[in-house]
Amino acid sequence: MQGQPTSAIQVKTSFFPLSFFLFFCNPTVEIDGQSFKAGWGTRVFPVMPGQHTVKIFFKYFFMSQCGANSATVMVPPGQTARINYFMPPLMTLPGSISEG
Repeated sequence: MQGQPTSAIQVKTSFFPLSFFLFFCNPTVEIDGQSFKAGWGTRVFPVMPGQHTVKIFFKYFFMSQCGANSATVMVPPGQTARINYFMPPLMTLPGSISEG
């Protein structure tokens, strides 16, 4: 009997270099409604193959979901989908999300 293929979503979070105060804000990665404290950098989240909704944000002063943005990704069996999240210097803008 064979097990399910291992699939994952790799999330790389980064921010504008002069926004060094964001080191004190830990991003949250939400996959299909389940939240994970991720921190800045690269994290890998095991998931079942298929379509997943990924949302990334962080708490910043009075904003509970600063920089919030989301994307839908397709994760093939046995493979890893890669997401890049970049927060620009203006806190009122959403972070940009790209695949790859």
